[in-house]
Amino acid sequence: MTSTLEPVAGFEHEALLYRGDDGFLAGLLPFVREGLERDEAVVVAEPRLRLEQLRDALGDDASSVEFLDMAEIGGNPARIIGVWARTLQEHTDAGRRLRGVGEPAFVGRREAELVECRLHELLLNHAFDGGPAWRLLCPYDEQHLPRAVSRGALHTHPVTATAAGRRVSADYLADGALDAFAAPLPPPTDAVLRGIYGPADVPATRHTVAQYARTVGLPEDKVEVLELAASELATNSIRHGGGTGTVAMWVEPGAAVVEFSDSGQLTDPLTGRLMPSLEQEGGRGLYLVNQLCDLVQLRSSDLGTTVRILTWM
Repeated sequence: MTSTLEPVAGFEHEALLYRGDDGFLAGLLPFVREGLERDEAVVVAEPRLRLEQLRDALGDDASSVEFLDMAEIGGNPARIIGVWARTLQEHTDAGRRLRGVGEPAFVGRREAELVECRLHELLLNHAFDGGPAWRLLCPYDEQHLPRAVSRGALHTHPVTATAAGRRVSADYLADGALDAFAAPLPPPTDAVLRGIYGPADVPATRHTVAQYARTVGLPEDKVEVLELAASELATNSIRHGGGTGTVAMWVEPGAAVVEFSDSGQLTDPLTGRLMPSLEQEGGRGLYLVNQLCDLVQLRSSDLGTTVRILTWM
């Protein structure tokens, strides 16, 4: 791959559009080996099959690369920024520049996961612009992903890489993160059970969510996770969302859904994605929910805040 852009001093976030296994390796191997030659810390986050392909192709160089399973660290895409933030801090403190590869929108993702991958990609720029210099390449398999997803990478990345080289993306949406964070989620596709909770109703809300989870057949470990999430999110509504909120529960194909809404507004779209500091007030509940739940969709605007949890069945 021929580079047609000069490196910048800050965060470089680019999409690699590739086709199949050969295109994946043709795009990744030069990028990884260039980083190793420059003595950069190279960290690759890919689903397991891609990790194995890249490790085999790198040969002896693979021992100098850190490999992360994207399906594990980013099953819920809201966890990924926190992983990159910790990784960046670790290597910056050690005096090394970071070069990352992250493929959040990998083939096989559910539709709702791909929606959250898009928001994640937009928020990466919001999270790391203005910080230490590092480079992140995000591969997209345009042969097998839905066309809207691979073409959408042009909107979420300032730079696009192909076999012909790197170029600035004219389609990049610089303000897309805030717009996507404020956009409403799609309405439920099935019958919905709804309830209202107030300051005295957290235990009852937690119990109701647990009973619903058992009714739809979730295993006990997932019931316990939803119980804890219900407690955290209802408490957040009471403390920060006007003192009351609503909970809705329904089933979608392959998922049980629990949704919490209130009249409050979150002004920072990174809330819940980064580990809160000891001095920080708030944000711990959402962070915990993101770490524990299968998929979390958070949206907030002047109309209120919604947190939708999907648990795979």
